Amino acid sequence: MTQDILPNSASEPSTTTQKDIQAATEEDDLAYKRILVPIDFSEHSKKTVSYATRFASRYNATVQLLHVFEIPDYAATPYGRREQTCNQIKSQVDAAEQDARENLTAFENQLLNVGVKVEAYLRVGYPFDEIVQMANRFDVDLIIIGSHGYTGITRLLVGSTAERVVARAPCPVLVVKERPLKPKI
Repeated sequence: MTQDILPNSASEPSTTTQKDIQAATEEDDLAYKRILVPIDFSEHSKKTVSYATRFASRYNATVQLLHVFEIPDYAATPYGRREQTCNQIKSQVDAAEQDARENLTAFENQLLNVGVKVEAYLRVGYPFDEIVQMANRFDVDLIIIGSHGYTGITRLLVGSTAERVVARAPCPVLVVKERPLKPKI
């Protein structure tokens, strides 16, 4: 008669080490499920979306595309000598919003075509405020945002949306820098 020998957990050495447990825990901590990607439809936005696509594919995450439509201050501020009527301004804003929706849909379809889960949002407001609000509202795990690389006086006066998002975001932020063109020698 044969007897099955079962490993005795008390006497057999464990094959799972503390390092394995720690590595698994750290991997779970880095499991991105929701990635917010603010875009402005520039060429650099395409690069930013490309980074987000790779992250989303690796982690099986949902990409949340966000375009913030900013209505110019002059359209909302009454001026005594305004040349444009309210109807003209409304018409221009409506046309710009329609154009933004079409561009956002094109980016959304691009991601859907490569099998990435995507949600697209068009918001009205100041970009950095809307980005941070969306990150909080949807419990975003990561923001991937492009940087236009402002320097000097432009950065001092305008600031950077990416900088403001990094300072206020409730989650990690990956800033995709725009590489300067290398001079041809």
